[in-house]
This record gives sequence, structure tokens and C-alpha cells, in this order.
Amino acid sequence: MKKIFIVISLLFTILKTEAQSSVFVVVDSLLEEGNYQKALTLLENTVPKTFLIFEKSASIYQSVGSNTKALECLNKALEFGTNESIKVKLAQLFSSTGFTTKAVETYESLIEKDTSNLLVANSLGKLYLSLHQAEKAEKIYRYLIKMDTVNPNYPYQLAESLEQQNKFSEMGQRYLDAYNLDTLHIKSIYGLANFFKTLKFKDSTSLFIDKGLKIDSNNINFNQLKANDLYFSKDFNGALTNLKKLDSLNFRTVQIYEMFGMCYYNLQDFEQAEIYFRNAIKLDPNDPQILYRLASLYYDKKDNKMASFYLYRSISSAKPDLDQQYYLLGVISKEENNLKAAIDNFEKSYKNNYENHKALFELAVTSEVYFKDKKIALKHYQNYLDKLKSRDNIMTAYAEGRIKEIKKQYFIEGEIVD
Repeated sequence: MKKIFIVISLLFTILKTEAQSSVFVVVDSLLEEGNYQKALTLLENTVPKTFLIFEKSASIYQSVGSNTKALECLNKALEFGTNESIKVKLAQLFSSTGFTTKAVETYESLIEKDTSNLLVANSLGKLYLSLHQAEKAEKIYRYLIKMDTVNPNYPYQLAESLEQQNKFSEMGQRYLDAYNLDTLHIKSIYGLANFFKTLKFKDSTSLFIDKGLKIDSNNINFNQLKANDLYFSKDFNGALTNLKKLDSLNFRTVQIYEMFGMCYYNLQDFEQAEIYFRNAIKLDPNDPQILYRLASLYYDKKDNKMASFYLYRSISSAKPDLDQQYYLLGVISKEENNLKAAIDNFEKSYKNNYENHKALFELAVTSEVYFKDKKIALKHYQNYLDKLKSRDNIMTAYAEGRIKEIKKQYFIEGEIVD
């Protein structure tokens, strides 16, 4: 009788496994057709619940931008036992949704158990850098360099951690180490261009700027550096060439428009200078520097009335910088899970300083978590790309990805969002 019971139990287990296998076949078929909701409903109704059910559900929720649901499913998957791959996904999701403290804790627990996982170590190092925990990041990347001597990303990231600690000389050497490992490593070339620019080694600066542009002529960072380099060399026509390139790439900031205006101003083309100064004012109506530029331009045109008007506006717009204070308040509120207060503070930070890319990025990320209407976050992500995309490559890549996923989710739900 006992043998019969064992055989029946074994057959029941096999049947359950086969049934779930057939469920995954149907789910994959639905996903290929774009029927994400039907696939999720099928998985939700499948019993008994297993590790694979929750893992698959988490993957689908994450692909359509429902990160909260994805986190729930991953945590339920972990109830079936410790699984390193799920913990890695959990850490990645924590990181991408702005819960950096939880992401760090998860990555650290993984590293503590297995120091050989270089991908996890690298992800943790990047998080440390984003949190300005430079000494911890430095330790991670020195370890990674020992474990993998041919990966140029590791000395590059080490250089980034050294920069945060003002270890300037070694920073330059590490950028050079990365470049020597891969002469096409564009991030290191950019780091070297800035390094030599700070040292005021003009020839070396120009050399690495030109190397970067040769690799990628549309690179926004290198076109900015080239325009700046030519402007301060008083080659205003040359600077305009790179500024026009940036404009053709839809990269338009207050600083770019200001440089446009100053180039034309120095070339005595006051009409064009005024156009670009006004373009800058449209982006930041209260920028005291641009308002002063316009005042100077009208003074040179002998229009003292307009010059005085813009001078008074410039004086009244000058204010103390409070963006860092509001930004830190936002970070604290977010860590305390007071997302509404965090959003208010990030918004105040950005409005106080329209160049604070971290404030605008955090405003977008936190809005996505807090508001049911994802169009609010979509607007902030797009604003970030329109105005500050060159400030941080990781943030920019994330913003681009979220815009794509949010639009995709609305499309799935039958709405096209521009």
C-alpha cells in the first residue's frame, strides 16, 4: 500500500510539473503577441504557486514598468528559498526604482557570500559612486582590477571614485590606464580631456577632444568641450560650428544658448546674439547672468531704457543657492518613505537651480513611484533629457529606458502617449 501511495504521489508531481510547463508555453505565446495582461492573469490563476510562477510574473511586471508588483513577486519567489539570481534581480530593481539603501544592502549580502561574482561587485561599486561613497567604491574597483586586469571599465570607475575624493593625480593615471587598455574607451577619453583641461595643458586637451569626436562625431560631451575650447581660444566661428552641431542634435541648454549669444556678440552680430540670449531666457526666465547679457547688449545698441529694464530684472533675480539644501531634504524624505514631501523638496531644488540634474532626475523617479498617473513622471523624464542629458550617462540611460517603458505600457492599455 505504501508503494502504491509513493507511485501515486510521484505521478501527481509529474502531472503538476507538466501542467505548469504547458502554462509557460501559453504564457510565452501570449507575450509574443503583446498580451501581457492575459499572461499575468494566467499566471495568477495557476496553482499551486511555485518559484517559477513568481519569477516569470516578476519579469513580466518589470517589462511593463510595474516595478512595485515586480518587487512583490520577487520577494514571494524568495520564500521558496535563497536564490542568488533572484537576489540580483531584486537589487537591480531596488536600484532602478530609487531604493538605493535596499539595493546596497542586497548587493552587499551577495558579495559577502560570494566575492567571485564580479558583475555584482561592479553593480555595487556603481551604486557606491552614485551615493558618493567614494572610499567604498575605490575598494571595490581596486579589487576588480586585480581580478580582471584587461577590463577598461574598472580603472575608469576607479578614476571616478578618486575624483570624488579629490585624488587628482592618480585619477588622471587611472583614466590613462583605461585608455591604454582600450583606445576606443570613450568615457576614459572624455575623462582625460577634462583632466588635461583642468591642468591647462591645451595641446593634450585638444588631442583627446579630437580623439573623442573622431570616434563619435555626434557625441554631445565632446562637442560641448570643443565649442568651449574654441570659444576661449577666441575662435568664435569655430565654436559656432560645434554649437550648431549640438543644436542639430536637439541639445539645448541655457549655457549652450548663452555661448551661442556670446559668439555672435563678439562677432558684432547683435541681432543673432539677442535671439540666442532670448532663447536662454525661455529656458530659465530668471537667470541673472543671461539677463545681464541682454542688458549689456542693449547698452551697446544705445538703448539705455531696455538695458536698465534687464539690469533691474537681473538684480531682482539674483538669489542664494538653496538647491542643495532642498535636494538633501528630498533624499531624507525619500529614505523615510515620505514620497510626497520628497517630491515637493526635489521640485523646490530644481526650481532653485535649473542645472541641478540630480534633483530633476529624482523628481522623475520618485513621481513614478508615488503617482498612479505615470504621465507625470514621463514629463519629468523628458524634461531631464531635453535639458540635462549630458550630465550623467547612467541617469540619462535610465530616463530613456523609463520613457520607452511607460509609453509601452500606455500603448498596451490602448493609449498612445507622445
